[in-house]
Amino acid sequence: MRLPRFILAGILLAGTVLLLTELFAHEAPGAVAFGVFVPLWLAVSVINAGIGVFSAGYKPSEEAGFLLPVFGVPALAAGLAWWAWPDGPPLGGVRFFWFLIVGIALWASIALLAELLIPQATRETALRTATFVFVPVWVALQVVNLLIGVLVEGYSVAEELVVLLVNVAVPAGIALVTSRLVQRR
Repeated sequence: MRLPRFILAGILLAGTVLLLTELFAHEAPGAVAFGVFVPLWLAVSVINAGIGVFSAGYKPSEEAGFLLPVFGVPALAAGLAWWAWPDGPPLGGVRFFWFLIVGIALWASIALLAELLIPQATRETALRTATFVFVPVWVALQVVNLLIGVLVEGYSVAEELVVLLVNVAVPAGIALVTSRLVQRR
């Protein structure tokens, strides 16, 4: 049952990377997303195979049979997205909304990967780990967004601080609340 969840995590992460590059990159966001996602996902796939061989006791030949779909299906999805949207997907609406969607999707993909990659992890441990990884990464991305807003787009620091606070608070709040709710069960 791990294979479909790994493929789901990969596709979710590929979509997240594509949306992030559309929000940040001005030139060829589809190519940038593909160039960022594929090596990242290859590393995650190889780590998963290593865990299977060294921790779970699978033979390298058995794990190699799973490496191809774990890596290949999300990489193919990323390639198809690049082909379909070489200039990035057309994001209508307000960037603020898309950042909230991307934040929640990034946290979900990290949570799913934590559950899959941490040997014998409980859901509680996986969500706590995912929150611990996600929050600083998300804050850093939002600081970059603030800098782009101020230095490139000409918004005031005060305007961008409000955007930063909301963009951080909603996805981080969902991550923290979900982690706490699972702890209480």
